[in-house]
Amino acid sequence: MLKNGAVIFFSGTGNTKYVAKLFKERFNKENINIEIIDIQKTEKLNKEYDFYIFGGPIHAEMVPKILTDWVIKNIPNEPKKCIVYHTLAGDKHSPSRIYLAKLLKKKGLDVVINTSIKMPNNYYHRFFKREKDEEILNVLKLAPNRVDEIVKDFINDKRSDINYKKSTIAFKMVYDGFLIYARKYAKRNFSVDEKKCINCKICENECPTKNIYMNNKKIEFFNKCIGCEKCIHRCPTNAILYGKKPFIPYKIEQYIKR
Repeated sequence: MLKNGAVIFFSGTGNTKYVAKLFKERFNKENINIEIIDIQKTEKLNKEYDFYIFGGPIHAEMVPKILTDWVIKNIPNEPKKCIVYHTLAGDKHSPSRIYLAKLLKKKGLDVVINTSIKMPNNYYHRFFKREKDEEILNVLKLAPNRVDEIVKDFINDKRSDINYKKSTIAFKMVYDGFLIYARKYAKRNFSVDEKKCINCKICENECPTKNIYMNNKKIEFFNKCIGCEKCIHRCPTNAILYGKKPFIPYKIEQYIKR
């Protein structure tokens, strides 16, 4: 009988974190305790759990390497059930998104659910447009129902159809290429409006790869960016510029009350 589990996640702009909280709330209704574990704040597991939920955004059809590296290092090789969820702007789950599921299977875990959850688009500047507030609200309203479906399927052992034989080599190569491109992404595109900057250093402190150094409202980017865009979206005064122009960030807190 399942009594306690953990949601283990990496989140850039807050979408994946929001879904992690939804899982906690939904499992609590089943009298199952869930601990939320942000891999940026937790170096290792401190106790055992009956099952796991793993979540991350999709970057070039893959979950970020920072999440898979944490899983490899910290998750024991044991036959425990788990859920894998991906957050992305698209509304369909691609059967090719199995890299993390395959990794967990190799460690002996039983992946019951491998799925995607539609969330508001947070990657908009060069190729995409920012969604309207009404569109963002509509997408966020659907998320609790989607989580409810996933939890019901998990409890009832209604399994995802996961084709573990499907090769992920090509997707891994694309993602590796994306990481090479992303290394200088922030350095190429981001700068700071010193009039807006309050030197809070949230961008520096929350960067998952320590790619940012702030000194008296002067910002320096190194070559370790992974394209998560946490810095530009989490800045409380919208002081980070894209292409030296003001950028309207996506702040999920403006749309949810929790």
